[in-house]
Amino acid sequence: MIRKKGIRGLVCGLVAFLLIFIFSHLSFFKILEWKTWDLRIRFLSHPDEASSQIVLVLIDQPSLDFYARQGITWPWPRQMYSAVLDFLHLGRVKAIIIDLILSEPSSYGVEDDLLLAEAMKRNGRTFLSAGFSFNPLPIDKDKEAILFKFSLKEKKIKNAAEIDAKSVILPIPEFLESARGLGNVLFSPDDDAIFRRLPLYFRFQNQIFPALPLAVAQDILADSFLVPRLDREGRLVLRFFGPSGTYKSYSMASLINSWVQIENGEPPQVQPEEFADKIVFLGTNAPGLLDLRPTPISPVTPGVEIQATALDNLMGGKAIGFPSKFFTLIFILFFGLVSGLAVSFLSKIGWITLWLIISLLGPALAGALAFQKGFWLEIVPAELSTLTAFILAALLNYSFEGKERRFIKNVFRHYLSPQIIDRIMANPSLLKLGGEEREITSFFSDVAGFSRIAERLSPVELVQWLNEYLSAMTDIILEEGGTLDKYEGDAIIAFWNAPLDQPDHALRACRAALKCQKELLRLNPELQKIGGQPVRMRIGINSGPAVVGNMGSKRRFDYTAMGDTVNLASRLEGASKFYGTSILISESTLRQAKDELIVRPVDVVRVVGKTQPVRIYELLALKENFSTEKFKWLKIFNEAWRAYENRDFVQALRLFSSLPEDDLIRLYIRRCHEFMISPPPPDWDGVFILKEK
Repeated sequence: MIRKKGIRGLVCGLVAFLLIFIFSHLSFFKILEWKTWDLRIRFLSHPDEASSQIVLVLIDQPSLDFYARQGITWPWPRQMYSAVLDFLHLGRVKAIIIDLILSEPSSYGVEDDLLLAEAMKRNGRTFLSAGFSFNPLPIDKDKEAILFKFSLKEKKIKNAAEIDAKSVILPIPEFLESARGLGNVLFSPDDDAIFRRLPLYFRFQNQIFPALPLAVAQDILADSFLVPRLDREGRLVLRFFGPSGTYKSYSMASLINSWVQIENGEPPQVQPEEFADKIVFLGTNAPGLLDLRPTPISPVTPGVEIQATALDNLMGGKAIGFPSKFFTLIFILFFGLVSGLAVSFLSKIGWITLWLIISLLGPALAGALAFQKGFWLEIVPAELSTLTAFILAALLNYSFEGKERRFIKNVFRHYLSPQIIDRIMANPSLLKLGGEEREITSFFSDVAGFSRIAERLSPVELVQWLNEYLSAMTDIILEEGGTLDKYEGDAIIAFWNAPLDQPDHALRACRAALKCQKELLRLNPELQKIGGQPVRMRIGINSGPAVVGNMGSKRRFDYTAMGDTVNLASRLEGASKFYGTSILISESTLRQAKDELIVRPVDVVRVVGKTQPVRIYELLALKENFSTEKFKWLKIFNEAWRAYENRDFVQALRLFSSLPEDDLIRLYIRRCHEFMISPPPPDWDGVFILKEK
């Protein structure tokens, strides 16, 4: 028996290893591994390991605000940069790296550019940024002639990848002639949109050019430059040492002010000696200047900090290394075998669970220890090998146990949400009438003109149409963690934050609504083919307290939600027809998810059955998916709305009329005309009474 268990455990471990080896090259595994690396960076990095030799001079929001009050708006005169360079030159800096692509002449004239060019010459250690790109663009012949003086004669890092570029964005010729070095600052994130790896070489017109940090490191270190460790694709893995702000930084305004004080014979705000022998990056971190990138340490890391980190890695020999492929395979196999053998010999659930936890902690601990030594040990394959071997061994051990329980669970999953079934199986006492009061986000959706669609279809065709539509929408709701309440014909009723706690329930509901509308666009051709007309869906969302639980009789009941919160969501869905909107949300929903949502105000309404007015909004998109052009449109709309609320109907009409018309804008244009002819009474509060449900 023991021998059989041992063989069974070894087989499970080997099968798990082979499966992981076969599928480990899928992008899913790669992205998952990247995420575990991000966690290691966040929790195991030490800011004190960052080089104190590297400092940042930042064009930050206070600097922009300070000079804006003096009438100097962005982009600044180049004379301001020359003042900073002269100040740093006075402080005897080792190098100045301008993390800005100064590709356009100054709007203040040629003399302004020449002032900065002369400052670069005086300093003699200024490095500039270029942008090598995949998009073919014409290049100025004057710039092209100067460009090739910055190309590399040879690659010192032989195994480093080369990125083929089709074009390059360069500083103006005056700056190129004055610079000591030039390097690329544009590079693509990984497949999950996170910037964690930096290519070091770029090929353009049969010449090799360095990344900006590499150009600086090779110039400063010269013959003492050490070849860094790279990943298996020949890229530098950035080892961040801490959160944003790890490197000491100065506001650019403080340095300009200090230079003016020195020129006037006054004690400077910042002493130039603070920069002696420092490598200074001049860059931006103001949100409006759009140089914020998602990295393992933060979703909004200034690009200049990424470049500083890369330079620190290259100069300090701190680049991340990778174990050999053979060692990695042995690592994966070991944990698969250990897990398979342990589960095969253990019989009690408690001991098996404990061993699983220990086994899963093993690769994570090994990965953390390797990180401290400067290596990226891939832990996801080992974790998955452990988990797969555990599952295989457990299935063999318990293949005939719990069949009835699994059958019941699978059958009821067709009728109730998986979360409710899991909760009921863990606590059968839930199978009784009653409910609890808790905050939820309620979701109502309805198809516009469904009666006309139903009239055209036979019963069989109608069922086919409904199944296609309801399946797609329900899948999205469940994927976002929603609990499906019921269907009422074409209407879908759902809610979040019950039975399980979901702190972000409002955001989940809004995200589901946006995904449903997007999915409907994809399905529309097929649904129109069946139903004979395009399909438009209206959604209402509201957050607030409700009673949630099993409602009905002792023989038959449903898990549902009841209360004013649910009723208002239903009213908002109906109000969408009046306003011509797709998704209406209440102020309470917006309040809980406003940091992630883009909305436009719709109205202040009093719905049937309610005495208190409610502010309602149209949900337009998640912030991450809203374009700059749309932000401009929304800004004008919001100004028009504020004018309308302030009874300035002439200004509101002018602004509304300047926008592309839709149903809501037409409604407000009509209201403005009416109020200009017949103004509202002095005590008008802007509340509109919705008389229909």
